[in-house]
Amino acid sequence: MASRNPFVRIADQYDGVPPRLRAPLVTRAVGDVIPFVGTAGCFVEAYTSRHVAVRLDNETRLRNHLGGLHAAALALLAETASGLVVALNVPDGSAPLLRTMDVSFEAFAQDAVQADATLTGDEASQVRSRPVGQISVDVTLTAPNDDTTLVTGALTWAWMPEERLANEEKE
Repeated sequence: MASRNPFVRIADQYDGVPPRLRAPLVTRAVGDVIPFVGTAGCFVEAYTSRHVAVRLDNETRLRNHLGGLHAAALALLAETASGLVVALNVPDGSAPLLRTMDVSFEAFAQDAVQADATLTGDEASQVRSRPVGQISVDVTLTAPNDDTTLVTGALTWAWMPEERLANEEKE
């Protein structure tokens, strides 16, 4: 039976596709599910149930007053990588929600930045095994060409059944 989880379906659909083709296809598919990710120009570099890497290039529309990537763009990058790695593990019928975000800006992000979020095997199993839960995911944003840490973060994600979310929205 095919997964109802759209993020797992994306991973399954492009499994086995050569990496140079897989990354843009996954990026487009994720942007279809989460339009803002596509609008912002996030590019999915790695997409597995244990590791997600997402890149933002320093484009004019994403810059701060000093010409570097805006803090909100960097926070979006941290949220996207950590959220996708959780989303790839939530059980069918459940959806992830960001609860808290603690982001520290360590160095100026002048060029492209890549966010990496990883779950251990135990963490991935914990998420997959329960329809409701919460987990903290560490994320590191680096300059892809020299691995300089630019931003670190700890983001807490919850997940719950989608029908429960729909009922909360009506109240």
